[in-house]
Amino acid sequence: MKFIKFSFIYLLMACIFVSCEDTLDVNTDPLAASSADPNAILPYVLVQYSNRFETELGSRMMDVPQHLNFCFNSPQQGNTSSFLTGNTWRMYYVQVLGNLALVENDAISAGAGFNNVNAIAKILKAKSFFELSCIWNDVPFSEALDGVNFPSPNFDAQKDVFEGCVDILDEAIALIDAIDGGQFSVSTGDLIYNGNIDSWRKWANSLRIRILMLLRNKDTSVDGELVAALGQPVIETNAEAALLEYPGGAGGENAYQAILTAFWGPAGNEVYTYHAPGAPFHDLLKDSGDPRYDLLIFDPNDAGPPAQAMYAGENDNLYAAISNAAIRGTLPHIMFLPSEIDFYRAELAMLDVTSDDPQMHFENGLTKILEFWGGQIPGATATIDAATIADYVSNYGTATMTDIHEQLYLEAFLRPIVAWNSVRRTKVPAMAEVPGTSISTILKRFDYPPNEVAANVNTPANPPTDTPQWFEN
Repeated sequence: MKFIKFSFIYLLMACIFVSCEDTLDVNTDPLAASSADPNAILPYVLVQYSNRFETELGSRMMDVPQHLNFCFNSPQQGNTSSFLTGNTWRMYYVQVLGNLALVENDAISAGAGFNNVNAIAKILKAKSFFELSCIWNDVPFSEALDGVNFPSPNFDAQKDVFEGCVDILDEAIALIDAIDGGQFSVSTGDLIYNGNIDSWRKWANSLRIRILMLLRNKDTSVDGELVAALGQPVIETNAEAALLEYPGGAGGENAYQAILTAFWGPAGNEVYTYHAPGAPFHDLLKDSGDPRYDLLIFDPNDAGPPAQAMYAGENDNLYAAISNAAIRGTLPHIMFLPSEIDFYRAELAMLDVTSDDPQMHFENGLTKILEFWGGQIPGATATIDAATIADYVSNYGTATMTDIHEQLYLEAFLRPIVAWNSVRRTKVPAMAEVPGTSISTILKRFDYPPNEVAANVNTPANPPTDTPQWFEN
């Protein structure tokens, strides 16, 4: 992992890829060049992805899984902002997938010496398509990114997208396993693992497990694949976490802090209380005596979240806020933590899919996530001492399935799609209905962007946004 000089990269890539900014639609070929140096393209892809992810999806929709209480998305209206959906669609299809296609195609042409580059491009491609489907359900996949042959691509069913993403990750892992000899160095372009391809393999397999868990919600025939994947290397320690680090300061702040700085100043969320905890997140931590409560939540008046603040926007310094230890300029973009795998192991053991000890895996996951926020997260400004962690874990008691699902929800803090998937898959914790809205429960999907609807005749009609996605039971 390494810090990113955001301002420099933005200026550099704006000059190189200016034509990428001229289009929104997936059915328009976004590629601005005919070849790609991965050490130039990968930073652009990762920075654009992280920037949009932390702003449009992070600071603007964390009220949907109710980690935060009010993010100025639009659950009150029962739909989603066209700016939010359009910017997110554009980020994935144009800025990320369009440029990854260049990297992947060049690596294929270059041969076995570029297996590592090819694999990295495929892993990021699978992650992007998977997340697109998690947001919209059916999305262009098999015909996407080929504007010449498919100017109006069809939308693939979510099941097919998920299974296709697993196949892409399998291809990436096979490429890595076939490496025998020197590889093209991407140490300057890989802002996550500095070119360490073994770490990318672990992340690829961990992503496979994340996708398979959603597939399993509808079809338990994937149990064999899950067991096999859990027998392969995965992200096991916080040192192996997939993170994109922010250096902080002007042009290099995580979006949560950048919004505070832009609108109010640099003092921090404990002063401005812009980001406040949603009731489910707040109550799960406080009611259980979880040591993350005092680290992640600033609540000097012991008032908790205000009534209906999640949607009314009622928050001031009388109420709880997310702490400066969490909302800060150097908060990394968290993409995958090892605790997620441990809680999946605990869940599958509880279901007798494996013969493992669910309590052992539950305690491992709980320990790792407490250690991550308690000091192992890069740039930590607050800590939880080891004795407190050990005492909390040892006295937690025998874990139930609800406990496992609650910890998966807490583990996903500030990661919008992961948290949203967890709530939709497990139905834990119970989400408050949105007062004064046309929908019956929380948002389950985004509306397709108006530009895509206008440009692509194959865009499906938007169902009500509280319509469950395919993977939900």
